[in-house]
Amino acid sequence: MRGPTHPVNAFLLAGLLLFASTALAERRFALIIGENQGNAGDATLRFAEDDAQRMRDVLVEVGQVAPADATLLLGATASTLRHALEGLGATLRDAAQPGNRLTLYVSSHAGDGALHLAGSELPLGELVDFVKQAPVDVGVLVIDACRAGSMTRVKGLVATSTPPVLIEATGLQGRVLISASGADEYAQESDTLSGSAFTHYLVLALRGAADASRDGRVTLDEAYAWAWSRTLESTFGSAAGAQHPNVKVDLHGQGQLVLTEPGMGRSKITLGVDAPGHWLIVNAVTRAVMADVNKPVGPMTLTLPPGAYSVRLRTDSGVLMRPVQLPAEGTVVVRDAELERASGLRSVAIKGGSPAVLALSAAAAVSTGLVGALEAQPGAELRLRRDGQVINAINQLNVSLGWRNGVGTLSGFNQNEVQLAIGGGHRFSFSMLSLFVGLEGGLLVVYQSNLPALPSRASLGPALAADLELRVPIAGPLELTLMGSAGGSIFRKESGLRVLPRATGSLGAAVVW
Repeated sequence: MRGPTHPVNAFLLAGLLLFASTALAERRFALIIGENQGNAGDATLRFAEDDAQRMRDVLVEVGQVAPADATLLLGATASTLRHALEGLGATLRDAAQPGNRLTLYVSSHAGDGALHLAGSELPLGELVDFVKQAPVDVGVLVIDACRAGSMTRVKGLVATSTPPVLIEATGLQGRVLISASGADEYAQESDTLSGSAFTHYLVLALRGAADASRDGRVTLDEAYAWAWSRTLESTFGSAAGAQHPNVKVDLHGQGQLVLTEPGMGRSKITLGVDAPGHWLIVNAVTRAVMADVNKPVGPMTLTLPPGAYSVRLRTDSGVLMRPVQLPAEGTVVVRDAELERASGLRSVAIKGGSPAVLALSAAAAVSTGLVGALEAQPGAELRLRRDGQVINAINQLNVSLGWRNGVGTLSGFNQNEVQLAIGGGHRFSFSMLSLFVGLEGGLLVVYQSNLPALPSRASLGPALAADLELRVPIAGPLELTLMGSAGGSIFRKESGLRVLPRATGSLGAAVVW
C-alpha cells in the first residue's frame, strides 16, 4: 500500500512534468536552400548546394532540429521555393506552440534585391516577410549570396556590420536577419574550403569553434562574432575585396539565444594542443574541408559526423598531420606528439569565380581504327586541365596530347597517330566525384608505313569529339580519371580525304595542384 506523497517529491514531479511539456512544445524547424545555377549571365557556383547540405547537417546534429523538420531544397527555382514556403507555412500554423523556432538558410546567386534561382528570380523581401510573419517565437534568416546586405534594410531592425554585443534572448521573441555580404559586396567561395567562406565559418562556429565560454553551447553572439571576423580575415586580400557579413537583430527576452549545443554531440574531435595554431580538418573520403581554424590558446572541441579525417597543423617549419577515425560515439583527442610531417593546400576566389586549379593526367587509351584492317589502336594520353570559371557554364579547359599505334591485321602495315587538341565544357561536382561534359577539337597526324605496294605516307587533318570524363579522388592530390570520347576525324585514304567516326576510351590518374 502506497503512503502519502512527500511534498518535496510532489514538487520535483511537477517540475519534471513542466520541463517535459515545455521541451515538447519547443520545436525547431529549418528550410535550407542551395542553388548553383543563377541567371543566364551568372557564373555557375561550385559549392552553394554543398553549403546547404552542410548547414542542414549541423542543424540536425547539434541544432536540435529533428530530421523530419529539416527540409533541404537543392536546385530550386523561384516557383519551387514559393511552393516550399507555402508548405512550411501550413506546417508552422498546425504546429504553433510557444518556444518554436525557424531557421531559413539560402546559398545562391543574388542581385538587385532578388535571389537568382536557375533562371528565375525571387525578391529577398518575400523571404524577409515570410520569416517576420511565421508563427514562431524566434525566426532566423541567413542569406549567403552576393550583394545580399540589402535584405537587412528592414524597418524595425537595427543594422550592424560589426559583431553584436551579448544578446538577451532565452524565452525570447523576435527575428534575426544575417547576410554573408554587404549590399555592394561579393560573397566569396573558397576552393581551399570547398565552400562559401561565410557559410564555412558559420557552420564551424555552430559545431563548437565559437564556444568561447566552453559550456558546450554556441549562442548567436558567439557564432556571428566568430564567423564575422574569420570571413573578413580570409577575404581581406582577395581580388573581390574584403567581405563584411551583416546582421539585424530584433529580440527581447532574458538570457542568451542558444543556436546549437555541440557539447551534446555524439562524435567529437578535440584539438588538444594548448598553444594557438592554424588547424585544418579534411574529410579523408570526400576531401571536403570540415574546419579551417586559427585556434586560440587552449584546447578546442568540434562536433563532426563520424568518419575518417586528416587533421593538419601549420607550423613555422611546415605542416604536420594525423589521420583520425572518428567513431559514432566518443571523442578523439589530437595531441602534437602524434602529428607527422605533411604538405599544404589552395586559395580563395570570388563566389562563382575561377579558383585556378591545375591538374596533369596520364592515361592509357584505346581508339577505334580509321581503316578496316585496323579495328583498334592502343595508345597513351597526357592531359593538362584547368578547373575554374571561364564564361557562363564553362568551368574547365583542357589541352591534350595523344599517341596511338596499331598494326594491320591483314597486310601487317603500321599506323602511328599523334593528336593535339584543346577543349572545354562544364564540370559537375558531387560529394565524392565529379563529371565533365564538353567538346574538344584539334589536329590529327597519321603516318602509315609498310604498306603493300605503296610508299609510306602521312596525313594531317582536323578532329572533333564530345568528351565525358569521370573523376574520383584517390588520396591527397591524386585522382582516378575515366574518360570516353566520340566524334570524327578527317583522314586520307586511297580515294582521297574522308570523314570517319571514332570513339576513344581512357583510364588514368591525375595530380592536382
